[in-house]
Amino acid sequence: MRIGIIDFGTNTLRLDIFETEEGAYRSIYDNAIFSRIIENTEGASLSQDGIEHVIQAIEEHQSACRHYRCDRVECFATASLRYIDNAESVLEQVEFRTGVKIKMISGNEEAEYDFRALKSVSKAQSGVGCDLGGGSMQLFVFDEKGPAKSASFPLGSSRIAKQFVSGAIPTASEIENIKNEVKKQLSDAGFSPANGSLSAMGGTAKAVKRLFGSVLKIEGAISVSELSGFLKAAAEAPEETLELLEDVEPKRARTLVPGAAVLAGIMEFMGFGKMEVYSVGVREGFLEKILEEDKGGGEPGLLDIILGSIGK
Repeated sequence: MRIGIIDFGTNTLRLDIFETEEGAYRSIYDNAIFSRIIENTEGASLSQDGIEHVIQAIEEHQSACRHYRCDRVECFATASLRYIDNAESVLEQVEFRTGVKIKMISGNEEAEYDFRALKSVSKAQSGVGCDLGGGSMQLFVFDEKGPAKSASFPLGSSRIAKQFVSGAIPTASEIENIKNEVKKQLSDAGFSPANGSLSAMGGTAKAVKRLFGSVLKIEGAISVSELSGFLKAAAEAPEETLELLEDVEPKRARTLVPGAAVLAGIMEFMGFGKMEVYSVGVREGFLEKILEEDKGGGEPGLLDIILGSIGK
């Protein structure tokens, strides 16, 4: 069976098409279109131009799903709509124009899906995971049973860049302001230092890992000192940093450094010396939940009831 999953995020509307068989799966298609949520937000509402862009992106993904003959297509939204006042209008217009019913998932649901994905690739029985997107950051403390504590924070890389950064690359003081804001929000939410390392997911974390591997030749886990060194160098040479990022990570040239500052803030607050970055994320966890419910047979699962199919 082929399942298309559209992840409506703050930075991108990403489609993954998975081929599944007996509970196993592999990705056969992956495409991302910029969602432009932050740029098209006026006050706390998504502009009509922004809604039109979202509709066009979903229609393009629907076309790809038809081309790949998907048996099922699902769509969910994360922080892209959580902080938008006119989210209901966005959902209604998208459904009316495309037939797509978007499921808005909570921060706790997102943490659950992230944990499922992390468990599939990591042998860790306990620890702390984070998923850093464009609009939000999910942090969850987990054990073998699942997330024991989780929270969603408005600390996504695009949101933080818009709120704290005056130029293309943050200054040293802006980086400190970002880290201090991260630490304050984690403290206010009742998180405390923990042992081990940070298990990081999401587009920003993966972009940082690619940058460290391809340019800095640092493979494997990233230490907090290496991340701090990168942030210091970026602030001291903003023009050179922007030129480098536009060459190697053009889609995240203006959000990667603010996002890296968020990750550094988490590591400093939690007392972690290193960060492991994983390529999986909420889409894989969302898929695993679907496959688990399908395997149970009988009555349709909760996600099936809420989401339904959105076209072939």
